[in-house]
Amino acid sequence: MIRIGDFAKIFAISIKTVRYYESMGLITPKYIDIYTGYRYYDEANIKRMQEILALKKLGFSLEEIHNFKEEDILKKIDSLEKEVSNIEATLTLLKEFSQKGKSVLEMENFINDEKAIGKWELQGIAETMTKAKSKEYMEDDYQIKELYLLPKGENYWIISWTKGIIYLNGVANNYEIDNNCMYVTINDSLDSNNSKVAVYQNINHNYYNIEDIKHKDDTNFTYVKDDSLVGFWHSVDFVHNPLSFNPDAKETTNLSLEKLNFRSNGEVQIGYKNNNYMRFSKYTKDYIADLILPDTLSHYFYKTINNHQYLFIEWKSGDYVYGGFISGYYVLEKED
Repeated sequence: MIRIGDFAKIFAISIKTVRYYESMGLITPKYIDIYTGYRYYDEANIKRMQEILALKKLGFSLEEIHNFKEEDILKKIDSLEKEVSNIEATLTLLKEFSQKGKSVLEMENFINDEKAIGKWELQGIAETMTKAKSKEYMEDDYQIKELYLLPKGENYWIISWTKGIIYLNGVANNYEIDNNCMYVTINDSLDSNNSKVAVYQNINHNYYNIEDIKHKDDTNFTYVKDDSLVGFWHSVDFVHNPLSFNPDAKETTNLSLEKLNFRSNGEVQIGYKNNNYMRFSKYTKDYIADLILPDTLSHYFYKTINNHQYLFIEWKSGDYVYGGFISGYYVLEKED
């Protein structure tokens, strides 16, 4: 797989153009590290960009390209996907290791650094340390806007630390503090030779605990009925961008949220994969309370594709509670 800069160079287009096509739902990176913002592209992405540029040259609008379908193109995509199956298998193992590994995050040999404890706010991302200290920032999708370093290196979300090192999702990143600014070298988990620098400004040196730093939504609402929502729905996909949802290529095997049952009295039953019971919560028009974590309010909306209605729901996991961003959306279909 290749990075976004190299991907853009192949076609002599700008990184901004690649990002714009992604925002339009025309192309989706093969893999996005939702914590650092690194994007990776594979052979299937290269083929898709060739199609987009060729169709543009033929006079197709971006909207027409978004809905373009041709049987032989789908067959070629299928063959390319088989060719990269080994890479996908490796990525799966890496994800499982980052989610389940504990040896690094337990921080048994913690060394304190009083200057690091407290709240830090992201100022920008730079290509190098020199540019970071000159405040020469670049456009980037790095998501950790607020950084809390808890006493004794306590782990929360994907973050823990010891003197000189901050661990992000199990990856060690060196930091240095200079004149009330922290410079964190963010390492690429798949390429040890690649890195960037996140610059944080200190807000305070308070001794926070995990409850102090949680984002909490107001879940005290007046129930408003939504007749279209009442009934059983089952999950068919999970997407980072609603525009990237493709009804012809749905992921149905690795979905932790299995089904929802919305009742006309404002109750919703939530069923997770491999659980023999359904948990109760509440909803109102446009919002579902505590879908996965307490004190969260997930917005939902409908989208009709090829005359078929789908339900999209914000997935407010730890990424939202601790990081302040939404990592994706569940897509559901209504049962007859």
